[in-house]
Amino acid sequence: MTLTRAVLAVALVGLVTPAVAGKAEQRLLERVMAYASAPELVLTPPSSVPSPPMGSFVVPYAAPGGGEPDPRRAGTYSAAPSSCSESLRFQTVPATESRQELWATETGIGVSIGLPMVEIGGSWGRKSMAGIEYHITEKVILDGGLGELEECCLRTPERCTGEYISESWKGTARIHRMVSSKSGLKPIIKQLEQVGSVDFTNSRGFSMSSEWSEPQYFAYRTVPFQIPRCDSYMNSLEERDGMVLFSGVSERTDSEQDARRDARDDARRQVAEYLGQTFSIQGDVALSNAESLISGVKDSLTCLDPVMESASGPRYLARVRMYASSDDLQAGRTGVRSTLGDGPVPVEGSGMDRIDPAPEMRRAPTPRR
Repeated sequence: MTLTRAVLAVALVGLVTPAVAGKAEQRLLERVMAYASAPELVLTPPSSVPSPPMGSFVVPYAAPGGGEPDPRRAGTYSAAPSSCSESLRFQTVPATESRQELWATETGIGVSIGLPMVEIGGSWGRKSMAGIEYHITEKVILDGGLGELEECCLRTPERCTGEYISESWKGTARIHRMVSSKSGLKPIIKQLEQVGSVDFTNSRGFSMSSEWSEPQYFAYRTVPFQIPRCDSYMNSLEERDGMVLFSGVSERTDSEQDARRDARDDARRQVAEYLGQTFSIQGDVALSNAESLISGVKDSLTCLDPVMESASGPRYLARVRMYASSDDLQAGRTGVRSTLGDGPVPVEGSGMDRIDPAPEMRRAPTPRR
């Protein structure tokens, strides 16, 4: 049969109160736990499409204010939709993996797929026990885009969290719920100790919970993600053939907007100097060419260092990165020469007295800070 969301919702009724085991049952449960796996996967109700979507940033459940966690939500995640996730690329690969395993899941995950909570006691606390038989037909896996993801999260860190969905499984499965009575646990332990596995279908210790015979997405995996620090990221930028790198840095300012503007002005100053002029000599001409070049730069990135708290309030520092075409810069230098004509003698070492046509990557003058 195919398990639908509506059927699953009905199956959840009555599963929110943990089954309380006596001392004898708890000892048996602890013996069972020695054979159970704690999967690094999040089981979900079966779906025709990955849910949540691939690449979604997720937030693990935590009790508000550090209070007692709700067992119906323990181990679950809430999705945090983000446009940065669109940077990631995924591919679907065929799989032929079949397994029969005893899983001990967090209670919130168990409740979501129709499993009861069991009070095991000791260091185990509450768990949901599942005998799962599955055959994976496809996996959706990460295929690139991490660099773009880092840049997007540097620009807009509020759109990213510390974890995202990197893999999803599709296949058929049968999920069996484990009973917590002594009469049910003893045959489970006997099979585990004798052969190391359990025949869930024919064991008195398990009853059918759900199954689906058509391949569905039923589990996903998450990986941790750390947004790079702005300063360390900007100090380790890669070189690119045919491009010149300009890295502007702001002063510490009272507002984020001022810091961003200041960093951009610093990059503009570097472009002007690269074109062969200082601010004090024909600065308007050089800045005009610099502004034209900057406005045409598509590969730019602005990010913020950690906010510094001070007696007068928060202080912001921004950094900007821009890669400009060597050919465009050479044309800009030529434009400055043409405009200046027989004007002031170029500043020694400014670059106006030469045009280096070499196309390899060059790094612009060192930022002021």
